[in-house]
Amino acid sequence: GEDFEAGGKHDLMTTHNKLIRLQDSIYLESIAIDYGAARARGDIGRKRWFSLDDMRTRQKLAVAPCPLTWVVAVENIENVAASCGYDVGRVTKMTRGNFAWSLTIPDDGGLAEHGLLPSFIEWPGGSNPANRLPENGTTLQKIVLVHPQSDYISSALNRIGIKGFIEVKSGPVELIFELKTSAGKLVSLSNAIS
Repeated sequence: GEDFEAGGKHDLMTTHNKLIRLQDSIYLESIAIDYGAARARGDIGRKRWFSLDDMRTRQKLAVAPCPLTWVVAVENIENVAASCGYDVGRVTKMTRGNFAWSLTIPDDGGLAEHGLLPSFIEWPGGSNPANRLPENGTTLQKIVLVHPQSDYISSALNRIGIKGFIEVKSGPVELIFELKTSAGKLVSLSNAIS
């Protein structure tokens, strides 16, 4: 029930986005293939990020929007990518309008552990777009990571040093964002197929 702010286009991936600020430098991003740009450009020569070219992802998104993964901002993306202990892909320079950043993107466009382990982003000079978005009162309460090998997920997060509002549970793979809206309503966004 909250409005996303205008985002922009990612020419390298032929995608576009909209954003909503949650709290501090945390934001929720709605991202999709920009089919007009994709038709105009043709083959981009690689798989798109966030598994957008994967048939299973397309089938999920045809039912309803859902979380695909989460991304953690870091100060030295090269060091974190090299020491995190799992394959996050290549550090890739990205732009959208006047924003520039580096993001880890696997060559196959896939998601680490079905999106449960994060990608990494580095915002040079603190240029995180959340800083330019208006406050709206919606907040992220918790990210729940459900995996049959929950110890593996927990140890990966410990190795990276991620603390805070993350809960790891054992069970079939599921990514859940628990949000509280500006009206005080609790909302769960899940990637589970119902």
